[in-house]
Amino acid sequence: MSQQQGVQEQGFTGHGRGFFKAFLIEAALYAGIGSYAAMAHCVPPLRVVLISLLVFVSLRFFLTLGNWLPTWKNRSPKRAEHEIGCAATVAMLLREWWAAILTYPFLFAFEPWLVPNNPPAGLAHKGLPVVLVPGFFTNRGYLYAWRKYLLRNGYGQVYCVSPEPIFAGVEPNAEHLARFVDEVLQDTGAERVILIGHSMGGLVIRLYLHRFGGLAKSALAIAVGSPLNGTVLAEGKENMGPIIQQLTSGNAWAAALTAEAEAQPCPIPFITLVSPHDSIVAPQSNARVAAHYGREITLPGVGHMEMVNSTQVMRVLKQELDAFNHD
Repeated sequence: MSQQQGVQEQGFTGHGRGFFKAFLIEAALYAGIGSYAAMAHCVPPLRVVLISLLVFVSLRFFLTLGNWLPTWKNRSPKRAEHEIGCAATVAMLLREWWAAILTYPFLFAFEPWLVPNNPPAGLAHKGLPVVLVPGFFTNRGYLYAWRKYLLRNGYGQVYCVSPEPIFAGVEPNAEHLARFVDEVLQDTGAERVILIGHSMGGLVIRLYLHRFGGLAKSALAIAVGSPLNGTVLAEGKENMGPIIQQLTSGNAWAAALTAEAEAQPCPIPFITLVSPHDSIVAPQSNARVAAHYGREITLPGVGHMEMVNSTQVMRVLKQELDAFNHD
């Protein structure tokens, strides 16, 4: 084992650098407009700060609402025990809003410092190394809370990979994951890894397993809120790149992958964490897998972006890892 070497650090991903620039630009805009208002119109500095904060959080609120409305309109039928009331729905949206405030731009902009590719040296670890895979238009900074939680709970070999290249298609992302897993195996001396993906990260994992040799190098796969069969939010945006075409709801590419993968039970345990109230993946049934293929854990009242900060989700991940290692 060569834990001292580590896998090759990515530093900033291409789009991670873009998030950092966007953070600087947004901060500069607030500072510039605030300075002008303070000097030209004698607006008190405290009021300038408060207005800037209001604009900042309002933008994230409309982003959250813009995602939720079409997913609610195209929601899947729910079992009676999974229904939640108006108050619980509002609470979920507020948590989604808070997740958006944390994510854009802070977690994305500071990815190299918050979430290195490699785990800290010298930590105790139980079981196989864990590889975290974030979703579309994110980077490994997005999974800061998952990484921190697992490191604190006995999983000292937690590696994080960012999706690359961002718009080129799911296949190049799976190829990138394949190379990263090989580095992790070489670094740790392990024969297999455990894969945990959020959103499109779960789809990348499934593609890696079935078309890029991942079944021979993986022992457990967990997909959290993953659009395994696409989402309506991608519809109408296909000109953004091949990857968006592969994320539209019910697209032919995803249907073919599902048919191929689910022709028989998955050779390794494949677990999906599905929220009937997912605010990105809709219909929410698109995150499910056939019963003979894998196992599903339902988490009512959990939003999509919230999943990466949810204590409930992190506890489930730890429980599944503990159970797998115990077996």
